[in-house]
Amino acid sequence: MAETPHRPLLNPVLRFTKDPKPETVSGGGKGAGGIKTDRLPDQRKALSRQFSGMAEQAVEQPRFDGRAVIYAAMFDDSLAPTWTPSDLFQGERGARLIAPYKSGYLVEVETDRLATYARFVQRTDRTKELVDISRVQSVSFFGEENAAGYRSLDDLWAAAPEAQDGRAFVIWLMPLRDQDAAEHLIQQFSALRDGIIGSPPPLLASVSARIGTEVPAAMRRSFRAVAVDGDRISLAMREYRQRHRSRTTVIVPTRTALQQLVASGAVFRIDPLPTISTTAPGEGREPDRPLPADMTGLPIVGIVDGGLTASSYLPAEAWRAPPLLRNGDADNRHGNQVTSLIVQGHDWNNNLALPPLYCQVGTVQAVPRPEAAISTDIQEFVAYLDAVMGANPDTRVWNLSLNARESCQLDSVSPLGHDLSVLARKHNVLPVISIGNKPGERLQPPADCEAAITIGGRLHADDGTPAGVCPVSHSGPGPSSMLKPDMSHFSHVRALGGALIQGSSFSTALSSPLAAHTMARLRDASPDLVKALLLHNTDGEGFDPALGFGTPAAASLPWECRPGFVTLQWTASLRPGAAFYWELPIPPALRKTGKLKGMGALTAILNPHPMLTDYAGPNYFSVRLATALQFQRGVTKKGAAKFHNLLGSLDTDKITEQEARTIDHKWSPIRHHKKPFQSIGFDGDTLRIYARVYARDLYLYEYTSTEEIPEMDTVFVLSIGTGEETDDVYNELRDQLGAFVETATIETDIDLENDGE
Repeated sequence: MAETPHRPLLNPVLRFTKDPKPETVSGGGKGAGGIKTDRLPDQRKALSRQFSGMAEQAVEQPRFDGRAVIYAAMFDDSLAPTWTPSDLFQGERGARLIAPYKSGYLVEVETDRLATYARFVQRTDRTKELVDISRVQSVSFFGEENAAGYRSLDDLWAAAPEAQDGRAFVIWLMPLRDQDAAEHLIQQFSALRDGIIGSPPPLLASVSARIGTEVPAAMRRSFRAVAVDGDRISLAMREYRQRHRSRTTVIVPTRTALQQLVASGAVFRIDPLPTISTTAPGEGREPDRPLPADMTGLPIVGIVDGGLTASSYLPAEAWRAPPLLRNGDADNRHGNQVTSLIVQGHDWNNNLALPPLYCQVGTVQAVPRPEAAISTDIQEFVAYLDAVMGANPDTRVWNLSLNARESCQLDSVSPLGHDLSVLARKHNVLPVISIGNKPGERLQPPADCEAAITIGGRLHADDGTPAGVCPVSHSGPGPSSMLKPDMSHFSHVRALGGALIQGSSFSTALSSPLAAHTMARLRDASPDLVKALLLHNTDGEGFDPALGFGTPAAASLPWECRPGFVTLQWTASLRPGAAFYWELPIPPALRKTGKLKGMGALTAILNPHPMLTDYAGPNYFSVRLATALQFQRGVTKKGAAKFHNLLGSLDTDKITEQEARTIDHKWSPIRHHKKPFQSIGFDGDTLRIYARVYARDLYLYEYTSTEEIPEMDTVFVLSIGTGEETDDVYNELRDQLGAFVETATIETDIDLENDGE
């Protein structure tokens, strides 16, 4: 194979240490101007009629301590958080908002108050209540079709994998807020065990039985801490009693029992238990180039796949977890393929534009062969990963070239995607996950994991550079405003076996070494910072549903500044209710013509935890971020300096909520702005970076005001420059900022060249 040329050493990314200046901002609210007067009379009549009808039907509906769940659908022009109907549905009237749902809200209401509601909506003259009445389109009981996700029970039953005593499903219990109603639900759900539902085996029972004394003590302790004895349905009811929300796996014996479960009213959502799979590999020879002689100092990538059986790659194995699946059931061939690409993907594909990044691996044998016909118990899979990640804290990047055999629902995040996000935040790790391969309609779980870098496939040109869309890989975007895939990479490659193989599994495997080396190079590296730097270094000009934000540049690495540019990174803790600003001097190279000229990119990632909810559907994220790079020109009517966006998003206040979600992905936790600027007049000597966090659905967290929301961690990466190597933008800005910047990288012994030559 061809030799990889030595790369020139580029300037390292700088860490910006200046504190922001917060400015308090006032929020809006419901006033007379918010009343849709043109439709208020009709809505008074329509809602009154619907409440009266529900009052007559209430005796036939599932009720818990006299309470039922209704769905309040909103008009399309009323989806913004400002119009949440909290003044119409409040406790003093026997109603409480439960959660966002579809294009509206679920409401828990005392059924003997429904007739009162029918009269109330006709008579009230309070402004805030009139706002709500004019914006709620309809009210109806939450029924069987809602719990089934508008799928037929026959389709649900057919899609569920077979289990020993029936078919396996994932269910969410209805998240009631009233304590007495919740206790009544527990009683009714417990009664379903009499022939309607059964419990799967205890978590990790089979794995724990296979853990011998040869397993390191830290790994044994971690598995003991995660493994839970006891019946899973009982555990779910215990969690529900504490949190009024719970999700678990159940076994349903018959199609008739499935209908009874859905009709009980105890279930908010039910899905067939997903199965995860890989893609098929090819055959061929190994590369001529050997592995480095000593790999102990290289970054480690945890590989959650079909295991490692290829002896040629055992020297690269840093650790091995007790297997979730036996060799005969696991997809060892795919695991070997993925391992070879992570360890030395550039050697296998030295005709492609790939940096020489060797890695060690940790082996997690957890994905079955397609022909094994094994259903993956997602609850057990997540508990297993929890134990393995806890036992290997030095492994910060985890490759998951696996997907469930189903498409993501665009209005709700999958259980597996959500659970992996929780694990990633808990263990402070970065998952790198494949988007999935065709057939199918769209990306597949867990590609909708918000904390992960989701990777799509991409073709390569004859010269080895990125080219068009991969015909095999799925496309995005993801559910709940997520911009997925985050990146794309080469998906038609060679790996162990030598033949050409294709699929998002392999583009994911090529991306993980870059993430692992970036993590190893940075001071105080965090998963979100690594993710931001990788996205920042891609070749796209904006988000593309097939390619994400693009493919990582090979000429410069994420921790380096491209020639003619300077890149700053920093982290901040932001709270809603204030705008934050960082001042930045303008480098002389950008204004040498008397006007601003150059190009820039601003990437920011908001950590949305704990302000996200897995049963909130399209409102999965309860916080969002707005950010921009701004320049000064002119003054306001009050004489203050006026700022304009040099790099920034749409003015979402001037378009509808639905347009903002569709066009700008308003509630995405990622903001990425990139564009050139030419001959822009400006005042003053500085630019400024603006950031503001917004919140919604506070009732989900028992908050009454934004002051109760914790500070939200956010990472920023900013590049500005001219692109001309003769312009020393890097040192100009570094000198201007002085003590407010420092090198973001650390000295390392990692050699990008092969020490084995």
